[in-house]
Amino acid sequence: MKTLSKAFADRLMELLIKHEMSKYRLQKETGLSHNTLIDIFKDNRQKDVKLSTIAKVANAFGISLGEFLTSDHFDLNNIDYE
Repeated sequence: MKTLSKAFADRLMELLIKHEMSKYRLQKETGLSHNTLIDIFKDNRQKDVKLSTIAKVANAFGISLGEFLTSDHFDLNNIDYE
């Protein structure tokens, strides 16, 4: 089981690779701070990701929130929602 934050980080990395986008470019396109991006990829992240952050990331890739969340990374059987 993985956390929702880990699922988000995994999906984000998948899209970065698919779109050949650097974390720096993502930072510029979303307006997210450098520290926020560092926190997203920390393995021991304790805070949940804000919906506004997910929306900014999805927008940077030109996809909807639904498309971002439609991924095996968010399979209900593999996520610890607590």
